[in-house]
Parts: sequence; structure tokens; C-alpha cells
Amino acid sequence: MQTSPVEVLRELEPILREIEAERSQKVHQFAQITLWSVIIGGMLSLALALFRVGGWALAPLGVALLVIGVVYASKANDWRNTFKVRVMSQLVRYFHPNLTYYPHRAIAEHEYRLSLLFHNSPDPDRYRGEDYIEGVIDKTDIRLSELHTEYKQVSYDSKGRRREHWVTIFRGLFISADFHKEFHGVTLVLPDTEQSWLGGFGQWLQSLSAKLGNQPGELVKMEDPEFEKLFKVFSTDPIEARYILTPNMIRRIVEFRNKSKAQVRLSFIASRVFVAISTYHNYFEPPSLFAPADKLLDPATLAQYFEELKFALAVVDELNLNTRIWTKR
Repeated sequence: MQTSPVEVLRELEPILREIEAERSQKVHQFAQITLWSVIIGGMLSLALALFRVGGWALAPLGVALLVIGVVYASKANDWRNTFKVRVMSQLVRYFHPNLTYYPHRAIAEHEYRLSLLFHNSPDPDRYRGEDYIEGVIDKTDIRLSELHTEYKQVSYDSKGRRREHWVTIFRGLFISADFHKEFHGVTLVLPDTEQSWLGGFGQWLQSLSAKLGNQPGELVKMEDPEFEKLFKVFSTDPIEARYILTPNMIRRIVEFRNKSKAQVRLSFIASRVFVAISTYHNYFEPPSLFAPADKLLDPATLAQYFEELKFALAVVDELNLNTRIWTKR
């Protein structure tokens, strides 16, 4: 993780120049297809207009625009795949030699379910993800990816017509890391929306929710006021929860949440910590197909990807996972 973007640029320059040439060729091809599509579609529309066929005169121009859209999507997708396979995989390796990148894979759905971070939401009807990274950082094995889970909501209008609407359960970075302790219970650290809005009444609602079985175990109070404003803790083993959530760990979770500037959820289950960071930022994407020439050869561009990798993998350092407090039995 010590390699600088400038050093990486020096190593990757031959590959970057090669795919930059491919990008320029794709842009040129797209420009040619766009030009001829507009010319032919426009001429055919003009010819049809002379025969006074009404709105049908615009059909050739509409087909031309459709062709342009399809060609652009194809070229942009090819460029995106080329970048992720040939550049991002190398960048991840330079960032840390023990990490491997798979652009089209995602965290397994069974890990998402095991985490219980969204156990009160409907099961996802659509489960998608990308940019999967796995490996070992010092002593900690880690898996993460971007993830987008949704469920389908069906409704009917006054005429009985069926309507479908997709509702997002989670979108962001999902992380699974070794905590190096076999937990006896389940401990969840969730965003506290009730208390922040309703104060003491909100805390009573949280306690009631646990008693009614909507959360595992019971509500566990922590001594840190800032942590209590940001999070609520439920655990089937309150004593174990307090061993996990030491004052030092609590401060690290608060600092991690403040640095990420996003909603953060954590769970401690089996021997792993699961972290879900809600964000709509799309990580590890290439510059635009129409980006300025040689943008990939700018050290600032590679530095941006290094910052995204640092953020995605920060959970190891921020939660101090490489410091072994316990030993697995």
C-alpha cells in the first residue's frame, strides 16, 4: 500500500497509452456513425416530408437517433470493461499485493443475509453488485463490493391496472471482514433515526421493538453520548456486546462514520464484522469515453482511484482489525 500514484503511472504507462489509443479509435468510430446516421436519417425524413406523410416523416430520423444511442452504449460499455479489466485490476494489485479485483462479481447474497443488517426489510427481489475485492491485509481477510439490493412493490390503480415499482433496500459499499473472535451472540450497530427525531420517546420505541422481536436480543445502552446520538445497539448477548464495543472501538466507529459522511451499519456475527456504507457514489469508474486526451496519463486521475480504494478498505485500519484482542478458539 506504499506505492504512489506516480510510481504506478510509470509502471502502467504502456497499458494506459494502449487503451487510450483504443478509446480514441472508439470515439472516432462513434463520430463517423453519428454523422452518417444523421445525414441519412435527415435526408430520408426530408424526402418523406415532401410526400406529406405527416408524423411518419420523422421516423427515419428517430431510427437514426436510436442507432446513435445503441452504438454509444456499446462503445461506452466496451471502454468501461477494458478499463476495469486491464487497469483497475492492476491498480488494486499495486495498492496492496494481497488483494484481487473482480469487476463483475459481488459479495455473495448469503453473506448479505447472514449480516442481518437489513433483516427488517423485505428479502431482495433484485440483487446486483460489482467491483468485488478480496484478499488479506496484514492479518485480516476482507471481502467487499458495491451492492444494490431492491424489492418489488406491486400496486393497482383505480382501474385495476397492475403497477410495479422497485424500492432500494441498500445501495453502497458492503464489507465483510474477519474479527478474529467467535461470537456467541449477535450484535447489531444501526443508525439511530428514532432517538435523533423523538428523543427519549424514540429510545422507548427502540426498546419496545426489541421486546416485540423486531430486533435480535435487546437494546444495549452505551456510555458515549455522541455514539448514542448516532447509533443504536441490539444484541442477544449484552455482556459480549460491551466486550466488543469497548470505548476505543466506539470512538473508532464514530470517527469512521464522520469521515465517511454516510449512513453506516455494522454487525458482529460468527467471527466476522459486516459493514454497510450507504452511498450513491459509483466507485472505480473510468473517465468518460469523451474525456480529454491522455486523462488516464494524469497522475491526479490515478490518485483519485487510490483515494477510492483507501476509503473502501479503511474499515481495517479505522476499526483496528489487525490488532488481535482475542484469539479464536
